[in-house]
Amino acid sequence: MTEATNTPTVTATATTTTTKPIRGPAPYALTDLQLVPTTVPKIIQKTWTNNMEEWAKGVPEDQYHARERHLASTAFSSEGRLVTWVLVPKPGTDATEAYKAGRSGAGGVGGAFAEDSVEEENLERILGALETYERPGLVARTEGDEEEGVKDVSTMSIASVYVPSKYRHHGYGHLMMKLLWEEMESRKIAFTFLYSDLGPDFYGDFGWTPRTCTQILIPSTFILPTPPSARTRGSVKSVALDPIATDAELQELIDQDARLVRQDLETRLAAAKANTDTKIKTIVAVTPEVRAIQWLHARSHFNASVIFAKNFPDPSKIQSDLKYGVRVPGTLNQFVLWHHDFTDDNLFILRWRLDPSSSSSPEPEDSDAIALAFAQAAKDEAKKWNLSKIVFWNGDAELAQLLGLKVETRKDSIPSLGLLNTAYPGHRSDELEWVLNQKYSWC
Repeated sequence: MTEATNTPTVTATATTTTTKPIRGPAPYALTDLQLVPTTVPKIIQKTWTNNMEEWAKGVPEDQYHARERHLASTAFSSEGRLVTWVLVPKPGTDATEAYKAGRSGAGGVGGAFAEDSVEEENLERILGALETYERPGLVARTEGDEEEGVKDVSTMSIASVYVPSKYRHHGYGHLMMKLLWEEMESRKIAFTFLYSDLGPDFYGDFGWTPRTCTQILIPSTFILPTPPSARTRGSVKSVALDPIATDAELQELIDQDARLVRQDLETRLAAAKANTDTKIKTIVAVTPEVRAIQWLHARSHFNASVIFAKNFPDPSKIQSDLKYGVRVPGTLNQFVLWHHDFTDDNLFILRWRLDPSSSSSPEPEDSDAIALAFAQAAKDEAKKWNLSKIVFWNGDAELAQLLGLKVETRKDSIPSLGLLNTAYPGHRSDELEWVLNQKYSWC
């Protein structure tokens, strides 16, 4: 999630109104503001209430808050990995004279923010908020220590960037991201990433640069083609698939996936060092981790069983039928993981691994059959849950060609990446490659 540009207000009822942006005097001067972390539950809940105007989509406040509490209790959000930040007035400051004069004593904000106060007057001083998740990553560089190879690093993903509509157009969003970048520079963070709904340029002012942003869309009604190899053999090889249903099965796949991602970076690093013509000097990847997949699964389960419960009246069926994905039986490198996005009517592909070069992989002529079996399984899953389409971010162009579909450029959730200057001084964004820039790293 990222800060919204539109200003529709969605309340706990079905009524939707449009709030015009306020362009009067700024409540506070930029120099009087600070970005601070908070662990106070009611302050965090106020940030959820604020961003409901954009992201609730008609969801009652109690359900929206319950979902956020549920996600905050998962392993992905535990042990200090999730931090909520608020942009608030510094101690000893007050609202601007122009703002107070314009209010003429008719309410509004004023005074400094008290970090432990949950009084409504104090909560109204939250001018913006965001969330950060500390996550494992991998970095490989062609410059520096030759023995360094692929390094395990700490990364930070940014989510829920939001300025309430009544406080916009005063530079608060810009200031919040600038202060956050400075905060990350002071920590041992190697790189940071987010998904922008404000276009490709807004976050570039602070260090995040837009990266490859494509998708493959497969309607759930789409008729899959015959594998090209079968056209010459005269038959289609049957591909059996097993569901990925348990946490233990998921853990085994993700552990192997992380090892294979590391191997991929090692191969790319060796190739980049050998190729004197390449501009790529730094290769990064967000390490696949089971906690992130489980967080997305928890989001799907809560939405199905609570927010959209009327569509799925049998809770036991949700618990038993909401699977992580499918795989080729007996393999750890032939699988697809997905996420049921009931809010936006999508089945998202989180990870798609089909390794034709692996010794345990099928013969090359059967790779198409497995890819089509994965696509069919995703279609079946989407239909089962009444989702209209499958979405594959930065999906392989060969898959699109196999399906006879176009690789589209998307204009929302634009992946944006930045290396921290304290970790990699003097780096250039055009010398940076983001490997596996797919939905599994979204939050």
